[in-house]
Order: sequence, then structure tokens, then C-alpha cells
Amino acid sequence: MCALLEPSILADAIWEVDLESLQAQGVRGLILDLDNTLVDWNQDYIRPEVRRWLDAARSLGMQGSLVSNAIRGARVKRIGAELGLLVVTWALKPLPGGFRRAISAMGITPASTCAIGDQVFTDILGGKLAGVRTVLLTPLSPRESPHTRLIRLIERPLRRRWARSGPAPIPPGPRR
Repeated sequence: MCALLEPSILADAIWEVDLESLQAQGVRGLILDLDNTLVDWNQDYIRPEVRRWLDAARSLGMQGSLVSNAIRGARVKRIGAELGLLVVTWALKPLPGGFRRAISAMGITPASTCAIGDQVFTDILGGKLAGVRTVLLTPLSPRESPHTRLIRLIERPLRRRWARSGPAPIPPGPRR
């Protein structure tokens, strides 16, 4: 299995990601996807569990950045501002440039960063290419864009394999 596709951690929802464990691994910055990670696809409503999780991350000294492929990004910027997150739009995920811009804006290193999202071929691959830890979530909603539904067909066997055995243990990356 290609190591670039394999997440460091699997979780059902962002509020189930253990922030204290990430902090113990030296994580100080979170790169977050928007649709089906923080909010349901193409929606603006932010669940209370997401707000509490982000507040807990901040209380542990972690910063957050919302990284999206949206070109104009008005919705992304509005939600990012509401959640107090830095925002990177037109990220061109899975290319690592958007991830690197977020890391730079947070003033941290890839070794102290974790990318969290619901898509293997954008969030996880992009995070791996940028040299950060990754968390793959179950999408919040079954609603998604038509092209994402097609990509899910390719993701499905990978997710089934990881659900059975869990992702391979991945050591922390080198300090940069």
C-alpha cells in the first residue's frame, strides 16, 4: 500500500481526535479541511462539538488553519473567521503548496503540524506530501460534490482495509 495515502490516525469525527495525544507528539498546529470535516458538505452550520473541540485545541496552545481548494473562498473565509482560523484558499490539494502556506502562516514546522480531513486523495495525500501527520475522518454527511463521489469509489477499498487493521504505525517525521 502506498505510504503516501495511509493516514497516521483514523477517527469517526473531528471531535473524537485526541488532542492531548497530538500535543504529546509535539503537534502545535492543525491544518483542517472544511466540507465534511468541520461542516456538512456545502453548509454553513457549525456543530457545537466542532466548536468545543477547537476551543480545547486552543486551550492546549494549538493553532488552526482552514485549507480549502475553493478559488474565491467567500464561504471558507466567513466560516474560518467565525471559528478564529487562519484561511488558505485555492490550495490545489493534494499539492503541498497550500499546506506549506498554512504551516508558514502559523509560524510552525511540518514536524509540529497535523492535517485533518475526510478525503484520502486530497487531505491525506497532500498532508503527507507536505511532511505532516495526518488524520482521516469519516465524512460528516453523505452529501458531496459529484467528483468527490467518484473519488470515494477508489477510496472505499482503502478505508475498508484500514478499518479492519488500522493504519500502519507511522513514526513522527523528522524535525524541520
